[in-house]
Amino acid sequence: MYVQVRVLKGYPRPLLYAVPEYLRALVGVGSVVEVPLRTQQVPALVIEVLADPPRASYAIRSILLVHALPVDSYYQAFLARLATIYFTQPLALIERLRAFVVADPGLSDAPPLSGIVHKQAVLTEHQQQVVTEVLHDSVTGMYKPTLLQGVTGSGKTEVYKALILEVIRSGKSVIFLCPEVGLARQMQQRFCESFEDVMIVGGWHSGATAKERQVVWQAAVMGKPLLVVGVHQPVLLPLSNLGLIIVDEEHDGGYEEKQHPRINSKHAALLRARYYNIPIVLGSATPSVSTLYHAEQSAWRRCFLTQRFAGSFPAVQHVLLSTQKKRPHFWISQELLTALQDRVFQGKQAIIYLNRRGYGFFLQCIECGFIFECGRCAVSLTVHHDEHAGGYERMLSCHYCDFRMPVPTHCTACKAKTDRSKSKGIGTQQLAAVLAELLPHAKIARADADVSKKKKAWKEMLDQFTAGQIDILVGTQIITKGFHFPRVTLVGIIWADSSVNFPSYDAHEVALQQMIQVAGRAGRATHDGLVIVQSFEDHPLFSYIDELKYPQFCVQELSAREEFGYPPFIRLITLEISCDDENQVIADAETIKEQMRSLVPAGTLLLGPARPLVSKVEHIYYRQILCKTARYSDVHAALLSVLNHPRKSMVTVHPF
Repeated sequence: MYVQVRVLKGYPRPLLYAVPEYLRALVGVGSVVEVPLRTQQVPALVIEVLADPPRASYAIRSILLVHALPVDSYYQAFLARLATIYFTQPLALIERLRAFVVADPGLSDAPPLSGIVHKQAVLTEHQQQVVTEVLHDSVTGMYKPTLLQGVTGSGKTEVYKALILEVIRSGKSVIFLCPEVGLARQMQQRFCESFEDVMIVGGWHSGATAKERQVVWQAAVMGKPLLVVGVHQPVLLPLSNLGLIIVDEEHDGGYEEKQHPRINSKHAALLRARYYNIPIVLGSATPSVSTLYHAEQSAWRRCFLTQRFAGSFPAVQHVLLSTQKKRPHFWISQELLTALQDRVFQGKQAIIYLNRRGYGFFLQCIECGFIFECGRCAVSLTVHHDEHAGGYERMLSCHYCDFRMPVPTHCTACKAKTDRSKSKGIGTQQLAAVLAELLPHAKIARADADVSKKKKAWKEMLDQFTAGQIDILVGTQIITKGFHFPRVTLVGIIWADSSVNFPSYDAHEVALQQMIQVAGRAGRATHDGLVIVQSFEDHPLFSYIDELKYPQFCVQELSAREEFGYPPFIRLITLEISCDDENQVIADAETIKEQMRSLVPAGTLLLGPARPLVSKVEHIYYRQILCKTARYSDVHAALLSVLNHPRKSMVTVHPF
């Protein structure tokens, strides 16, 4: 017996190995084995099993061992369907787990992660009814999506806890998905604090330690019930006893992966729940418009939580900056400054939201108008102020390829000194500095990607803010969801109209969701919450920031999308063409457009090729073609034909 294997760490071609007789019963397609390669012992994936030895140009060696894998009878069918949707191979999806499946096979039985004694809140009658119905689906083996639409602070997490506890007690496992690693770590810690001595809680994400991953993998291999928390990877994890999937903040765009194939973990979770005949719960204060539509069309179970566990909804005040000629600072209204002064004086806290990190958008020479751009990406360089003991240094940074350099002494174009250059726009760094000048006695901190990547400093800052040691937190969308800060009574939204006119069919939906989520941080434990929304132009969208009005917005948004032909009423599929040669990518994009035109059925609309907003990243050029169709199945064969056609440019399909 022989096997063709693919080495999991980057070896380009399949290799042939013999299988010792004592291992033959354990080996099949998809098995993870250990093989000798040159002087090393490396993990590999079995891609074919052969009865007779084929001809080889090298001495055929034997595999050394077979890694234990969880027994999951639905796994292969689920992977095959997911791979078909995303035009990849099931083995490519299994390879995504390679950092985890090679866990130490000799690891001793590991206890649950650290925590405190389990505490469970008393649920309302409505919440308990949902828990009872979902648990019935889990016991009977029924696929039934549940949309848990609860206002911020309404206790969605307590519903999750009740469900998780009972499913684990029934001997089944739970997958819990979050849209970003920071939130996954936070939820994992919450569950650890609630469920010690009750269950194994493991992280399966990039922020998890190797030890945590090994705990999860060993429990899965042994068939033990466990709770797995993560972003993308848990939905690909084989589990023999899966009983429930929970998708928190289901509306969030973070569920779409950044690497090819760009799998949307929420859609993959729905697919997996259907294949496994288990319930799935999707929770959000602001469910996506598409989810609301599908919930109604497919008769999903829906649960509305319209009251907060504590506190009350904040008042919302809109301030139009264009009508104010005099204000404390260009970006700060008198209303916001007065409210901040009041909170600092009373010992209460505030969050100021601006979804732009750095100091300024770009640096522009005022002599010739030149804007400093990244040489590797088609974007301007963002201005940052790097703090150090002697003050700060002005830096230019690319937020796509992480290129960084100090601000040059002279303009690249006209050679004028850069002290004559001006930083345009505002980011969280500059906003924090402005507030420090206006409120010299307040303690101010930042919460953005520049801070959160330093895990120790990030945790210390969050702990200090939670304890009331920081007065004002200036942050990006990283603070818009998941956090509970009981002392926060004020939220200020800076430049609220900056994302309203973004060139995307769902720009209004995304902008409103972010504003509602951050507004929901105010007044969660008090009755004096206030949200001040600042903008330069008036827009009807701002009238919906009261989250009880969000359903009204969704009704209007659905009506507009139906009229103009956008999801969820049609499928909008993106073909992304990329190459390191710009002329080549332009030519290939045009060829693909013509090829698609000859293959798709009548009624399918093709748009483009067009330059995306960012048309070059790390010397790779991009073009996009949009395909609008009634059903994905109508164009799947045409897309497959395009992908199988040899060309110099790389083509990827984003079906959602």
